[in-house]
Order: sequence, then C-alpha cells, then structure tokens
Amino acid sequence: MRRVIQIMKSLGEENRFRIVMMLSQRPMCVCELASVLDIALSTLSSHLKQLSYAGILIGEKDGRWITYRISDDPFIRRLLDLLRGELLEDDTLRSDLKQAAAEDRDSCAIALREQKTGRR
Repeated sequence: MRRVIQIMKSLGEENRFRIVMMLSQRPMCVCELASVLDIALSTLSSHLKQLSYAGILIGEKDGRWITYRISDDPFIRRLLDLLRGELLEDDTLRSDLKQAAAEDRDSCAIALREQKTGRR
C-alpha cells in the first residue's frame, strides 16, 4: 500500500503530473521539459527527483544529457494509460503534448544557454 500512496502523492502536484504525461509520450531531457513547463531548473530538478524516488521515472545519462523516461513497471504503465485516457480533452495536457512533440534537446539547450547569459 505504501508504494501506491507514494506514487499517487508524487502525481498529485500539477507540474509533476504534466511531466509524467509528457514523458509517457517519449523520453525527454531536462531542457525540453523546462521549455514546455516554463519553470526554474531547480524546481524541475526537485520534481524529477521526487518522481524518480517514487519509481515513476528513470533518468539515463546520454553523454552530457540526462534523459528521463517512464519506468518499465507494469503498474505505473497501466495507471498512466488510464489517466491519459481520462484527460485527452484537457487543454493544458493537449498543449503540453503538442509543444513537447516539437521540442528537441539541442534547440532547448541553446535557448537555455542564451537565457542564462541574457542573449537572444
């Protein structure tokens, strides 16, 4: 029971839920997620840590990138499929998924670097 409660608590925050829904479509790097959510990297890092701790996400190092994906756990996969099916008409989710599909990590990394240095 504790495991299920931990998973549900992790999904109970809007940005974490949005992260999981995007990652249920495809693996993404931190800069892609940050671009869609428009939140501070420190906040995003905290969300990713909590979702990973709950066993929902797996972070995989790929060179200088860390790419996050949904765990292979069958329970988590079924739960997310059910939730996504219930929210297909949600405007925020549809917008997130559309924007996430258009993101790529190289473009996001350049945009984040420019944002940090104040260049555009």
